[in-house]
Amino acid sequence: WNMGHLVAAQQGICYRRAGVEMIVSEDYYNTYGPGSKPERFISQAELEEIKDYFTTTLDQFVVDYNNNIFANYVAWTTRYGVDLNNVEDAFKFLPFHEGLHFGYIMAQRRALLSAI
Repeated sequence: WNMGHLVAAQQGICYRRAGVEMIVSEDYYNTYGPGSKPERFISQAELEEIKDYFTTTLDQFVVDYNNNIFANYVAWTTRYGVDLNNVEDAFKFLPFHEGLHFGYIMAQRRALLSAI
């Protein structure tokens, strides 16, 4: 779920805030986006989709950024108190958000390994 959430967050923070159509489907975004939580086991096919999105959405972001499609970005303040005034601020914020979730992933991994 954490990896899926990172993809959804990048899409919402960069694309949705700029009024641009997201690369992922609305259903994907709702499943992993803000306010969602891990509620079920996912299939191998869903895991493969997340892994694919994890890199392809970033590659597409570079193309879209170079095509200046984020010009209408709407400024906002994150729940962490960080002001994002444009897509550049948004993209710089993403590693912070990813670090939080990477910490969750590592903690879950440690808990699972200690249970074995």
